[in-house]
Amino acid sequence: MDEFFDTCAEIESTMCMIYRRLADAVRGNERLRELMLQMAKDEADHANQVRFARVIPLADNNFKPKISSVKLDLLLLKAQSLLRAIEDEPPSEKEVLAQAIGLEEEFMGVHISTAFEFKDEKLMERFKQLAREDEKHVATLREYYREIYQRSA
Repeated sequence: MDEFFDTCAEIESTMCMIYRRLADAVRGNERLRELMLQMAKDEADHANQVRFARVIPLADNNFKPKISSVKLDLLLLKAQSLLRAIEDEPPSEKEVLAQAIGLEEEFMGVHISTAFEFKDEKLMERFKQLAREDEKHVATLREYYREIYQRSA
């Protein structure tokens, strides 16, 4: 079970770094930069919440997430790969938004698919909250994307 939480926390930490790098990539757009920095802060908080979940005494010791460890590892590799790609060649503002939306949607599925497997109420609520926060991230990013890139279309 610790491996599951460690991988989830690593995904959240990697997402934090992705948003920090994306913020650096859009230095000329203060509004988008601030949005990316807020997302980075939120992801760092998510990582801390997941790490804290490891120490919550579980009412059910037969914890088995619905998501396979292979899929979770693949998501981590995807995030790490994107981080390296961003560091090698910073994307355009439009690409920044599209990548952030795609990642948030994918990782939101991790929280949702695991949240309902927990029998421990505290743990279940923690992962549901992470999913709700990811939903807010997606909505915020989509709203900004529509405002800037679809307004004149």
